[in-house]
Amino acid sequence: MSVDAVTSTSTAFRPRRFAGAPLGWDRFYPWAIVVLLAYSTADLVIIKYRHLMLPTEAPPPRPQHVAAPNVIDSSLYKPILDKNIFAADGKIPPALVSKDQETTKGGEEIPIPSNLPLNLIGTLVHSNPEKSIATIEVKPKNTTIAIRVGKEIEGMAKLIKVERNRAIIRNLNNNRLEFIEMKSLSKLSFQTSKSVVPTVGSSVVRQPAPGKFEINRADVLKYTADMASLLQQAAMQPVHNSQGEIDGYRFIAIQPNSVFVQLGMQAGDVLRTVNGEKVDSPAKAMELYNALKNSPTIKVGMSRDGHDMEQEYNVK
Repeated sequence: MSVDAVTSTSTAFRPRRFAGAPLGWDRFYPWAIVVLLAYSTADLVIIKYRHLMLPTEAPPPRPQHVAAPNVIDSSLYKPILDKNIFAADGKIPPALVSKDQETTKGGEEIPIPSNLPLNLIGTLVHSNPEKSIATIEVKPKNTTIAIRVGKEIEGMAKLIKVERNRAIIRNLNNNRLEFIEMKSLSKLSFQTSKSVVPTVGSSVVRQPAPGKFEINRADVLKYTADMASLLQQAAMQPVHNSQGEIDGYRFIAIQPNSVFVQLGMQAGDVLRTVNGEKVDSPAKAMELYNALKNSPTIKVGMSRDGHDMEQEYNVK
């Protein structure tokens, strides 16, 4: 057999390359067909037996963590209900009173000494009891206020009655009737009080000109020796401006023939400045008292009937 014959025979049995296929890729086509047939067969098998793969019952429920309810035993509230501190039944319980507290034959309650942080500085007893005034020091706030009968004292008590050197109050915490009285009272202080209270025709203050006054230093020391008696001759209350700040102190009551009258003060006057400094605190309000003892000249700025004015005091 010739060489040409052998070549033609081997060429006849060589697989023909697909038209347009790149050289060397024709050997991968059989494998691609096998993979495609396998994928199709698997897909058909899954479709046929898919119903057998589905679950026949629901999965078990997943456990849930539920917080335990915050339940409080109602018996814990029983003491509160028994004491009725919120007046659930709408009835006001009787006032708490001490065992040693008694009443008079007519059923009138007897006041007991008060433990409230209040000091009685002075009293002004009026012929009309409702117009009587008590000057009281409130210790927690370190302030001194003038209170009329029927008014509350810083939410702690209510002024019921004003007597000489004593004030009857109603404790708002326990509704008890209590009293506060001036400290260090003695016969000597009463006698001093009588001696320093001026009477008609015994003026110790001279007025050489309008708005100008003269007073002897010996008389000043005599008046200021008993501050409690001096404070009984007048009562003042703070005056606030639109911002709520203290803008002076108003004389709400002045005892007739007192030293304040001789100094030219009138009920309704508003004390605003002492020696040019604003009177915006109880300490400044008492500066006039200190200045009378130490300064030869005191200028007091005040307003009367809406008009500003100044009075000058010379201490000789």
